[in-house]
Order: sequence, then C-alpha cells, then structure tokens
Amino acid sequence: MQFVKESRVHPLLIFAVLENDKGAEAPTGDRTMATRNPHDDEDELQWRPVGPHMSDNRRVLVVDDYADAADALQLLLFANGFECRAMHGAEDVCELASEWQPFAVVLDIAMPGVDGLELARRLRACGSTAHMLLIACTGYASQLDRERAREAGFDAHCAKPLTPQRLLELLKRATSDTA
Repeated sequence: MQFVKESRVHPLLIFAVLENDKGAEAPTGDRTMATRNPHDDEDELQWRPVGPHMSDNRRVLVVDDYADAADALQLLLFANGFECRAMHGAEDVCELASEWQPFAVVLDIAMPGVDGLELARRLRACGSTAHMLLIACTGYASQLDRERAREAGFDAHCAKPLTPQRLLELLKRATSDTA
C-alpha cells in the first residue's frame, strides 16, 4: 500500500466515524436498507441475493480515484475480516477482478476516463465477473443517479459521505450463511 505525502483523510478517521455511527438502522429481512444522506431524504440500497458459493469468499475490490478514500476503506475492510485490494483508477479493474475473483466490487462512479457506470457495465458483460456484487459508492445520490446505477448493473448504492457501518453490514450480510 502506498501512502500519499499530503493526506486529506487520515485512515484512522474512518474508524472514528464507524465508532460514532451507533444510530445506523438495522438491516431488514428483504435485503433493502434505508440510509440518510445530505443529497436526498433516503438512499435505498437494493441488491440481489448472493449464492451460497460466495459465503466463504471475503474478497472485496475497492476502486476510487481518490487514493486516500480507497486506502482508508481498504484498512477498514481488513480490520473487519475482509481480504481487500484497492485500485486508484479504472485501468485494469476488469482484468484484476477476473483473475482475483472478489465476491464484491465497490466502485466510485465519478472517476476520470472510464467512470464507475461503464466499469459496472463491463463487469456485468464479462462471464467471469458478471456474478459479482457491485456496490456504487458515490456522491451522486439523486433518484435519477440511483436509477442510472441500477441500470448500469449495480446491486447496491451507498451515498458519500460514506457511513462505513452500513457498507460493512451490507458486505457482512452478503457473506453470511443466511445471505
């Protein structure tokens, strides 16, 4: 992992946010979770069930052009028992996902060059990555933005600023025996 000299988000900050997020709503049985964000009244995370063959795979690929955010999320996921790799751009994402086979890919949507929507389409189009859980983690959180994410192939949508506890709950449900 590379550390940036001038870091705007310290990796431990994400742990402090997680520790203070005791008010997060509990997941519901229908695999839909309501969250609050400053962009909209509610951000609904919708996703498809993950098959039992994924329950032992705890690999997560994080893709965000903001390196500090990607690296902090990687540290958080490691601390919670996930094997995680972070990429700071769209280059080689499909190739790495195909070779490494994570059960989930967390993608920023607003990235230079190939954006997260196009990456989601490419991952869905490839036979070796089409089954992966795709989670949009983005500041684009209007109803239209969420609909575009669903149409591109995302299974879930997390609005930035990210509430780490909600993302962790989503990933943990996906890897549990009852998911």
